[in-house]
Amino acid sequence: MSPSAYILANFGGPRHAEELGSFLTSLLTDRDVTGNFLPDFLHKKLFSFIAKKRVSKVLPQYLSLKNWSPIYQDTENLSQALHGLLKAPVIPFHRYLPATHHTTLEALHTLQPRSIIGVPLFPHFTYAMTGSISRFFTLHAPQYNILWISQFGSHDAFISCMEAHVNSFLDMQGIPEENCCFLFSVHGLPKRMVSQGDPYQKQCEHSFSLLSSRFPKAESILCYQSKFGFGKWLSPLLKTLSYELKSQKPYVLILPFGFVSDHLETLYEIEHEYLPILKSRGYKALRLPAIYNASSWPRTLAQIISSSFPSESELLIK
Repeated sequence: MSPSAYILANFGGPRHAEELGSFLTSLLTDRDVTGNFLPDFLHKKLFSFIAKKRVSKVLPQYLSLKNWSPIYQDTENLSQALHGLLKAPVIPFHRYLPATHHTTLEALHTLQPRSIIGVPLFPHFTYAMTGSISRFFTLHAPQYNILWISQFGSHDAFISCMEAHVNSFLDMQGIPEENCCFLFSVHGLPKRMVSQGDPYQKQCEHSFSLLSSRFPKAESILCYQSKFGFGKWLSPLLKTLSYELKSQKPYVLILPFGFVSDHLETLYEIEHEYLPILKSRGYKALRLPAIYNASSWPRTLAQIISSSFPSESELLIK
């Protein structure tokens, strides 16, 4: 039986300067993201302080973007497209935009859906993100039995859509595949989380293996970006590769296949930090826009949703 409603969950991104502080505080005080090594009161106090300090650092980065982070509006637009394709209500949710949470919960209350499928827009599962989203609804909407599509990074429809998206970009740029080194990028994760049982690394590696096999003429490397704080993170880091890459290919294309929508990590971090480094070393470096920009993405996601086997919330929370 088809569900009576869907939740389309994404990271959320600040829409204006006044929202930046609450966005960072909501993100960094989330224990699923920053860990459980401190008592509750110390954790909240420390990471609220860190969030406040980071505002001045990242504000210029957001201001350099044309319209701040597009991830909020992208998610809203995608929910409307999916509503037409799935023939059911699709409620958007923005995890780290607390000002929007009431709208999501109120929509659930109004609809009173009999069954709900949650769709986190993250190709690869991690307790730090998909798990956090599941925990939010367990805490704030326990009356609903929500099943979750926990990952889709190895789904054939996703791989095929990414393949077509890459080929379309290469054709548009007039770049032969055999002249390319592909840096397949996903968000980084502390190694301690992997050692504690998080399946993220294995899923990223499997997804990379499937996707890179579609491009046998290119050189392909899996890498991780957006390291924050101290400790060891999954490697190789995209930042390190930007300085140390040794490829005979003239073109380096960064493919952020772990992100379905462009936001600060792609529009600023890749565009303004890593591409200039690669270009200074003589490479012709480019960034592939996120898969959200592919015209076939809404229909592909609808296909993924309709053919996936969702999981109970309890299985996604550590």
